[in-house]
Amino acid sequence: MKHLFKRTALLLLSLLFLMVFALSPVMPVSAEASEHTEPPAENSTENSSEEQPAVAKAYILLTYSGGSFWLPLPETEDYTLPVRQVRDDGTEEVNLIHVTPEGFYMESSTCENQDCVEQGIVTLENRHERILYNAVLCLPNMVSLELYTPEEILEMYASSEADAGGESSSSTENNP
Repeated sequence: MKHLFKRTALLLLSLLFLMVFALSPVMPVSAEASEHTEPPAENSTENSSEEQPAVAKAYILLTYSGGSFWLPLPETEDYTLPVRQVRDDGTEEVNLIHVTPEGFYMESSTCENQDCVEQGIVTLENRHERILYNAVLCLPNMVSLELYTPEEILEMYASSEADAGGESSSSTENNP
């Protein structure tokens, strides 16, 4: 029952986030690591075409007005990633995401209420006890972060492909 409440709260907050995102005019955004806080290179040696990239123990799904992308957790070194957004009126919004080998947290934000900063660190070990489970949301700046294991990501993609395949096969069965 407790997990149902947490999932419902996360769903409602996500829906609110999407509504705010859809209604706010935003110009393209740049998310880039600053020169002193760049994410460490995964492999310091050159990759041959035959080598597979290393799989991280977890990945962060970063979603903001410019799109979304996956960030692997580093193996050893922390880093800070700034997400800069410029609104139509010229105001700049910045969220600093601190990524560690164990998880991530919102280091700072230009939002007024600082709820995202107060949400604390998300790790694989503590996400089941958190109100927002695996997520940190900054609703005013329209930034969301979610922590997933590689297995969960594969499961998400497999279920979305199955859903897409199920819809197309059911629609063809009804139409001769």
